[in-house]
Amino acid sequence: MLLRRVIEHVREQNWTAISIDFVIVVIGVFVGLQVQEWSQGRADRQSERQIVQDLLADLELDRSNYASAVTADEGAIVAAATSLAEAGLPPIAIDRLISRTNLANYTLDVSRLAAVPADRRDLLWTDVVSGYFPIPNTVTYDAMVGAGDLKIINNRDIVRELQTYHALTGTVNSQNVKLLALRANTLSVGATYGLAPFATMPEQDYFNLVANSPQLAATIRIQATFAIFHRGEAASADARAARLQQHLKDYLKAEE
Repeated sequence: MLLRRVIEHVREQNWTAISIDFVIVVIGVFVGLQVQEWSQGRADRQSERQIVQDLLADLELDRSNYASAVTADEGAIVAAATSLAEAGLPPIAIDRLISRTNLANYTLDVSRLAAVPADRRDLLWTDVVSGYFPIPNTVTYDAMVGAGDLKIINNRDIVRELQTYHALTGTVNSQNVKLLALRANTLSVGATYGLAPFATMPEQDYFNLVANSPQLAATIRIQATFAIFHRGEAASADARAARLQQHLKDYLKAEE
């Protein structure tokens, strides 16, 4: 209808009417684009909010798994330290030059950890080889990257923090692989000395075995050393997750 009216005005050479028609068209296009942009922006904000909520759920699960890993690693480290100390062997030590990296902190004062409970001193080998291997949940982050949705989060600091955390989850997975491979070897060495998980052995018999078996003692020391690294990765990942979690919560609140 508008086109027919414009044609009529052109035929009549009614330039004032033509100008008015032109303005109407321009305003219509502008308003249409603004409505479309507003609608897209609203959809993006809704999508962003859902993504942030999904990330928070992933982080909550990750932090629970990291806590379990730290607890298991500290139990293994204490059991190993007790095994070596009671056998009259030197304590576990970490080279100070590799106690910290850009992403993780491996510093640990073993003497500050809780002692082995009395009812588990005949299960020290079980605790030495026990562990928990957290697998960080990166489903939401991977989906964001795959769909190119990282840019949907307006705060660039949070995006960078997400990327840093994702890099750290990779090192956690790497430490899982290392410790699992090492654990398999430790179990094999233990079996040659008659040691099996969940099988009890009087503590003094066990300490004498460790004291008189250099290979077994070295294996326990190596297992504990890598448990310290694994604990450092899990604890550092948890600290990063906690920081990111708080920033995401603050971001959601600010967007309300």
